[in-house]
Order: sequence, then structure tokens, then C-alpha cells
Amino acid sequence: MDRKVRFTEDAARRVAAATLAYERSGRDQPPIHFRQPGDDGGEPIRLGKTTAVWNKGATATIQLWEGGTPNEETQSGTLAGVINKFATVQSGRWVAVARGPLNAWYLISAEC
Repeated sequence: MDRKVRFTEDAARRVAAATLAYERSGRDQPPIHFRQPGDDGGEPIRLGKTTAVWNKGATATIQLWEGGTPNEETQSGTLAGVINKFATVQSGRWVAVARGPLNAWYLISAEC
């Protein structure tokens, strides 16, 4: 048995009206917004390299390698004050960093 469900324009208006009424009902929490990294002014994960040995617990300036094409990246600037909470990373190693709490940048992955 093949049944088709029709979603009419009137039904869409009713759903939209119910949703708006709920969202405007004075709830304690704001509406849920789904987004991808980088949306709404957020920052993506950044790709870089260390310029010196980067000790655990220290901050460093990272060379960003985000120009060019994948597997042929070119240096595109620097990012200062990145925090390392994980392990000592040797000089010249690839790292991935991301914005974390209080808008600080943190190491999230490093080349072994």
C-alpha cells in the first residue's frame, strides 16, 4: 500500500505559527540554533606549525599554514598566545588549534 502525505501551505502556516508562539512564550532558554564551525562569527580549527619547542603549560606563537591547496599549504600569518595543555611539541611540527573558553586559542592536536 503506497500512501502519500501532503504538507499543504495551510499546514506549514500552522506549524510556523505554533513554533513562533512557543519561542515567544517567555521561556528561560533561548531558541536552539544549529550551526557549523565558523558560522555566526565563530572561528574554525586553524592549521599551523610550531616555530620552537612548545612546552606543556606554555603559550606560543604558531605559524598559520592556511593558504595554497591541501597538501601544498603556504604560510599565511601567525597566531599568538596559543595555550598548550597537553604535551611538549617539538619545533617545526604540524598542529591544530581551536578557540576555547574565554576566546583563548588552545592546542587540540599535534604531529608526533
